[in-house]
Amino acid sequence: MPTFITLLLITIFPLFYALNVTLRDYSLAGGKQVHVFNNFKNYAYLLRNPEFYHSLWVTLRFAFLCVAIELVLGSGLAILFNSKNYRLEPASMMMMLPMAIAPAAIGLVFRWFYSAEVGFIPYMLNSIGLPSPSWNSNGTAALFSLVIADVWEWTPYVFLICTAGLRSIQEEIYEAADIDGAGGWRKIWQITLPMLKPTLIVVILLRAIPALKEFDKIYIITDGGPGRATEATSAFIFKQFLWFNNLGTATAAAFILLVVITISSQVMFGYLRRHEEW
Repeated sequence: MPTFITLLLITIFPLFYALNVTLRDYSLAGGKQVHVFNNFKNYAYLLRNPEFYHSLWVTLRFAFLCVAIELVLGSGLAILFNSKNYRLEPASMMMMLPMAIAPAAIGLVFRWFYSAEVGFIPYMLNSIGLPSPSWNSNGTAALFSLVIADVWEWTPYVFLICTAGLRSIQEEIYEAADIDGAGGWRKIWQITLPMLKPTLIVVILLRAIPALKEFDKIYIITDGGPGRATEATSAFIFKQFLWFNNLGTATAAAFILLVVITISSQVMFGYLRRHEEW
């Protein structure tokens, strides 16, 4: 009973209250609460709003790029450090440090890195004769500036989970492959990666959900700019609430984002269940 009451208070009640807000013209302008029932006008507004669709597209692109790059780098480093020839425990421990830094602090550091006047990255690129991308005026460069920051922060997390997955693979399998004359790359493609599939699916799930909700670094590094080029759905919700005082519309957008995240996670869970014999 206490568990049910706790679940009711911290999960079910806020969820249904937020759902009620999505069906109202909810405003706090002038210090007064105005919440007139408007059926589904907030959802209708969003579904007709090209800016909202653009924010969803930015969110999906950002999440896909982050998860794909982090998965490749994290699993690759885990395989490298798991090799008998490259056991560098101190270096692997140092890789965990980005996870301990607050996302807001990472955003501030990378915003300084990208600065055209005093930034570290433009300076290093110019010092070797390469032009620096226009981080603040080019939409593609701005998106990749966010991806780079996220990859730097979360690749160690992927590395840690993949390392745990690799430790669960029995050494006898590799010994049998050695007897059969299998080389390093063949063992990776035919033994390591197939047996690591469940772990990789879990990693995709654990990283895709936070990436779809990312706000801190987007707000600090680009603030959705240039223009709306990097305005993810989280930033769209933020502006609807605090800039335009449309709490009902902001909450409706959050519910749509929740549906996208739920569908994505269920698809990955379904795939994992179908292949649980791994």
